[in-house]
Amino acid sequence: MGGKQNPARDLLPFLLLFTVTCVHLIVCPFTKVEESFNLQATHDILYHRFNLEKYDHHEFPGVVPRTFLGPMFISLLSSPFIFVLSVFEASKFYSQLIVRGVLGLCVIFAYWKLQKEVKKQFGSSVATLLNLTTVSQFHLLFYCTRTLPNVLALPFVLLAFTAWMQHRHGPFIWLSALVIILFRSDLCLLLGLLLLISMLYKRISLLELLYHAVPSGIIWLATTVVIDTIFWKRLLWPEGEVLWYNTVLNKSSNWGVSFSG
Repeated sequence: MGGKQNPARDLLPFLLLFTVTCVHLIVCPFTKVEESFNLQATHDILYHRFNLEKYDHHEFPGVVPRTFLGPMFISLLSSPFIFVLSVFEASKFYSQLIVRGVLGLCVIFAYWKLQKEVKKQFGSSVATLLNLTTVSQFHLLFYCTRTLPNVLALPFVLLAFTAWMQHRHGPFIWLSALVIILFRSDLCLLLGLLLLISMLYKRISLLELLYHAVPSGIIWLATTVVIDTIFWKRLLWPEGEVLWYNTVLNKSSNWGVSFSG
């Protein structure tokens, strides 16, 4: 809307969200079993590096394999801070806080970009209400530091949705392909619906869709197959195996069931 932009004021939502996230992280620093693969994989990348034989997933692979690309990304961002902790011989407990804090920072940055676009399109009042709702709710800011597949996917989903709001369909398709092929195949329902809406309103043609979808699909699929085949020591597309296991074989109950009564 009209008026000068105030950079300091624009940063306030980011700082508020990050502060509340840090409170959640410090008050509840420990993890649960669903987070174990990605957290352990990040640990192994940071501490065992190229010594793949020491990696934990060989002994505890879990019900289905997961991609190492998420842990690799978080490890890359966390490594300077982990190096400083290692110099001072700090406990790995603080390394865990750093890793989870970095993940939370990625989510908050992506959300911050989204709320800036909301402010641009709908005004500062709507953006303020969005931020107040987000800060006052428990779920997002508590879970954004949890190393779950959903949370690793979340920054890319938020950036994809922001690109869709901006009618930047190229980045939207590339980010959507990344998150669907690498982390959560079921997101094809949500992101595919957004793409369908754009096609119905003639904001993108079928030719433009294929121009971005074909190379992005090939590149992200090749990336995960090559990287995860190395780590898992067998030809593998992790998210494809998850989709087959849960959907085609219908074995999702092996994750556990909820008993009533």
